[in-house]
Amino acid sequence: MKKILTVLLLMSVILPAGKLKAQQIPQFSQYMFNGLYINPAYAGYKEELYAHAMYRKQWMGIKGAPQTVMLGVDADLGRGSNLGLVYANDQIGANMTNSIMLGYAFRFPVSEEGRLSLGLAGGAIYYGLDKSPDKIDITDPAVVAAENAWRPQIDAGLYIDWPNFYAGFSVMGLIPNRASKVDGLTDLDGNPIESMQIMRTNPTWFLTFGGLVHLNENLALAPSTLLKTDFKSPLSLDLSAMLVFSETLWLGLTYRTGLNFTYGERDRSPDALRQTNALVIVAEVFLTNNIRLGAAYDFDLNGLATGYNGGIEISLGYYMVKAHRRYATPRYF
Repeated sequence: MKKILTVLLLMSVILPAGKLKAQQIPQFSQYMFNGLYINPAYAGYKEELYAHAMYRKQWMGIKGAPQTVMLGVDADLGRGSNLGLVYANDQIGANMTNSIMLGYAFRFPVSEEGRLSLGLAGGAIYYGLDKSPDKIDITDPAVVAAENAWRPQIDAGLYIDWPNFYAGFSVMGLIPNRASKVDGLTDLDGNPIESMQIMRTNPTWFLTFGGLVHLNENLALAPSTLLKTDFKSPLSLDLSAMLVFSETLWLGLTYRTGLNFTYGERDRSPDALRQTNALVIVAEVFLTNNIRLGAAYDFDLNGLATGYNGGIEISLGYYMVKAHRRYATPRYF
C-alpha cells in the first residue's frame, strides 16, 4: 500500500528537474451532464440559473487514491450573454489542487434551431502538498522538495447545439504553468538532494459530441462521445449510450479507453492500450421538476481492478426553471 501511495504522489506532484510530468485534469464519468467544467462556452445553455455539484472517488480501497469535488453555477443574462463560475478541488494522497474559474459565453443563432456559443474563462489554480504526519508517511526527497503555489489559468471553447445534436471543442489551461526550480534542499536527515521542480501543466484539449434519437413517444436513445488529450499523455476516449425514459430517467453505459499513440511506437503495446480501460454504469433521474440526481460506477478493466473496487461518482443539479417556460433540449443535454 505504501508503494502505491508513493507512486500516486510522485506522479501527481513533482519529479526530478528535467523530467516534468503533466498534471492530469480530473476524469468525470457524467461528462454529458457536466459541460460547464470542461467548456466555458456551455455557460447559460439551459437558459436559466443552474447550480451543479459533483463528487468523485476513484480506485476505492487504495489509500490516497484520487477524489474530486466540483461546484458550478451558470446563468443566461439575456441578449446572448452568459456567465459561469466553477470551483474544483482534486486530491491524490497528500497532494491537492484547487481551482476557481469565472467564464463568459456569447451565444447566437446560426439557423432556425441551431445556436453557437463562444466562451472564455479566467482564474487561478493552486498546487499544494500537505506534509502533516496524518496525511503522508514517506520521506522521499521529492516530497520534501514540494512547494505550494498559485498559478493563473485561462480556458476557452465553443459549443454548438440543435434540439437533437450538440458538439463542443475546448481547451483547459491555455497558459502552461511551470514552477521554478528548487535548489539547496536536504532530506529529513540533513543530506543534500538533487534539484527538484514542481510539475507543470500542459493545455488539455476536449472534443465532445452527442445526439438524441426518439425511439417512441416515451423512449429515446442518447449517444455521446468525449475525447481528451494534452498531447503528452494517452488520449482518453469515452463512448456512451443512454436510454431516456419519459424525459425523467437516464440509464446507460460508457466504455472508456486510453490510446497511447502520442508516445510513439514503443508505448503502443497491447498492455499499454488496455491499462486505462473501464466500463461505467450511469444513471440520472429528475426527483422533481427542478432537481436532478445522478450516479455513476466505474469498473476498472486493468490491473488495479484486482483486489480493489472501482470509482463512484455522485452529482446533483438544481434548475431555476420559470413557471411559464418548458424546455426539452436542456433536459437531455
